[in-house]
Amino acid sequence: MASITGHARLTTYSLPVADVKVKLVPFHLTYDGLDIPPHAASRFTGNCLVRANFPDSKLAMKVYYILPHTHALATRFFTDVLGGPDDGAALLEVEGFSSDAHGRAFDPPIDMSKSNGFSFGCQYFNPRSENVKWGFGTQEMCEMLGFADSSTGFESTVGTAVPAGMDGDVQLFTGPCTTLAFPWDHMKPGGPGPM
Repeated sequence: MASITGHARLTTYSLPVADVKVKLVPFHLTYDGLDIPPHAASRFTGNCLVRANFPDSKLAMKVYYILPHTHALATRFFTDVLGGPDDGAALLEVEGFSSDAHGRAFDPPIDMSKSNGFSFGCQYFNPRSENVKWGFGTQEMCEMLGFADSSTGFESTVGTAVPAGMDGDVQLFTGPCTTLAFPWDHMKPGGPGPM
């Protein structure tokens, strides 16, 4: 394998503290248990019941921005509201793959307080002769980074892929979603400071 030398430049901008209206907290959904079958279309879905991991089981968060991430075998990415009066409402749907970011900002932000969490997933077509797993390079990913007005950040992970039937010629997979939540009060004005 030959070495390749390239150049990159990253520029970041900050706002004066006085201009900040809302301090946002990160959250992340990831399907680490991908096991994409060869020569087939497949869809992997995870239902993440985030509410139970928040203080007093209240999903007090307003979503301002979400950003999906897959690799080139993906043919679809989706994120929906899970539970509550808006159950199944689409937050983001991306058909096909391109290297564009496909992030979405919400104005006004999405109030998740009456929901239970997020349903998310990815669909793929694997033309190769071997299964493709979660990973870098020639492997795949199915992830979403979000930012919300919340006192709690979290990481939700689907760690296994369990067969769940067929939708036409698309093989379906699902798996249990676990959530690790962490308090973010130190980001709020008057909070206790860094953890």
